[in-house]
Amino acid sequence: MKHPIFSFVVAGLLALGMCSAQAAAPATVIQTDAGPVRGLDQGEMFAWMGIPYAAAPTGELRWAPPQTPTPWSSPRDASAYGSFCPQNADLGVFGQPGGSEDCLNINVFVGKTARNGSAKLPVSVWIHGGSLWVGAGRDYDPSQLAIEGKAVVVTFNYRLGLLGFFAHPALRSEVKPLANYGLMDQQLALDWVQRNIAAFGGDPDNVTISGESSGGGSVLLHVVAPNSAGKFQHAIDMSGAAVALRFPTFGAPKPLEWTEKNGEAFSEAVGCAGKSDAATLACLRALPVATVLAKQKPYLISQVVLDGKVLPLHPADAFRTGQFNRVTLINGTTRDEGAFFAGFVENETGVPMDEAGYATTMRGYFGTHADAVMAQYPVNRYATPSDAMAAAVTDMLFACPARAINRWASVHTPTYVYEFSDRTAPSYLKPTSFALGAAHTFELAYLFPGFHGGAGIPVTLNPMQSQLAKQMVRLWTTADQATDGKTLWQRYQPAQDNFLNLALPQARVSTGFGEGHQCGFWDRTGVY
Repeated sequence: MKHPIFSFVVAGLLALGMCSAQAAAPATVIQTDAGPVRGLDQGEMFAWMGIPYAAAPTGELRWAPPQTPTPWSSPRDASAYGSFCPQNADLGVFGQPGGSEDCLNINVFVGKTARNGSAKLPVSVWIHGGSLWVGAGRDYDPSQLAIEGKAVVVTFNYRLGLLGFFAHPALRSEVKPLANYGLMDQQLALDWVQRNIAAFGGDPDNVTISGESSGGGSVLLHVVAPNSAGKFQHAIDMSGAAVALRFPTFGAPKPLEWTEKNGEAFSEAVGCAGKSDAATLACLRALPVATVLAKQKPYLISQVVLDGKVLPLHPADAFRTGQFNRVTLINGTTRDEGAFFAGFVENETGVPMDEAGYATTMRGYFGTHADAVMAQYPVNRYATPSDAMAAAVTDMLFACPARAINRWASVHTPTYVYEFSDRTAPSYLKPTSFALGAAHTFELAYLFPGFHGGAGIPVTLNPMQSQLAKQMVRLWTTADQATDGKTLWQRYQPAQDNFLNLALPQARVSTGFGEGHQCGFWDRTGVY
């Protein structure tokens, strides 16, 4: 017969174990509004990955607004990334081919030290770039922002390519918001953050959305989209100002009517044309995803659609007239944006650009303005034809539309400007015949350690670059302090054209941004 004290001790030990388990559970098991998720202890950081924020956009939900997922009751494994959205290698090593349509998942990361504190943490939501064609949340290492920046970091996937940005006259019969499905995915992800981020230690009233390239353009679109109001308080656009360009300028948002004609051409290419609206949509939605990927390239639009509902106004008009959501706006570019695109072409072809290639490329980018642009950026003024082309692309597609947005937005809301100008930044591209400098995307490694796209060469920062990275991490995770004068941010003044110069050996305030990018010339062209 067991002694009573034995039973007591055993019961006590079991109770202690249960208490320990209950105490440990909240660290990795979190209750979301759809069900509990079990994350991963990564040492200095907790991670919850692959959480569905929307139902799989398949069948009737292909080319339809996203819907919330079916709830679950048992803890869902959130220890690994979910599928990324279908894509080809349309931007070389920036993305990776593959993916699944069941890709609308979200990831949350938080440093242990920060989460153990009593204060609510700032939330940093990252929207990946990739021309709205490629990319994935998994490509960005959140550890620096989460551990050193002491923020709850959120990354996610959204629909890409024609699966994410597509219009066809038959879709009008469904009387639903159309065309910008990837942007609507992003809005639903931001809703998820508002409903759930407090459970992970984040403050839903201190959310900063940031993104680069088309991710930066997405940030600006959320600033102007009425249905994005209240989902965040601060916005950091990195190289996304092309949303201010006017069609048919290269890189500009597309009119709905043009996009519908593009969709009809795709429908014909895949054998779904010449049917009733219902039959056409049924045919398109029944296409294997492999067929969509195989046929979509001539019809990719690389920008959002001016649909009149999700985006009631052209972004330039919204900023110019003050009809946008009042948030802290931080708007930035890199000094040599266009070098990435020249380098990408050289990587793909294996041949440096010559003067004939320069002329052909300039006509492709600048259309009816090409002759005037080539006169403004003549080859003989630059070290190579690639450098001349890169300078023009930098100024038209990035720097000068960003400056226009700065001038418009600063009248209505606190606006701050930066330029990443470390021309020694490491490259994840293959070597090129010309210096890439502070090219498009090269600042990403300063926020996301080792960034190399989906398949590029992993990069390493030297000690001086690492110090700049620390400054940038602090700036990106304390956007809520910009208006208090507690950080390096200085409010943008159009007369000074001031910007925070993210350069070595350390960031500093400079003036005359537009002069350094020939913005007077671009202002006169009417491209934005």
